[in-house]
Amino acid sequence: MVGSNVLLLGGTKEAYEIAQDLQKFKCVSVITSLAGVTRFPRLPSGEVRHGGFGGPAGLLDYLIRERISLVVDATHPFAITITQNV
Repeated sequence: MVGSNVLLLGGTKEAYEIAQDLQKFKCVSVITSLAGVTRFPRLPSGEVRHGGFGGPAGLLDYLIRERISLVVDATHPFAITITQNV
């Protein structure tokens, strides 16, 4: 994963742990996306973005614009919409 941009769809303890682990790799840039449901979320290290993407088309635009090479869906099991969009 040389020079990889990873979008981590977070909001769970597991996502927090994945973000922490990925930060150990210098060649990986991690952006954790939080839906904004939790008022004061525990923020992982690395870049964090808040809010939705605007549906499948907005997500696709974001993936292209940010040159995302890998998406990790570590959202809550009931976060059905984002999982379907990914």
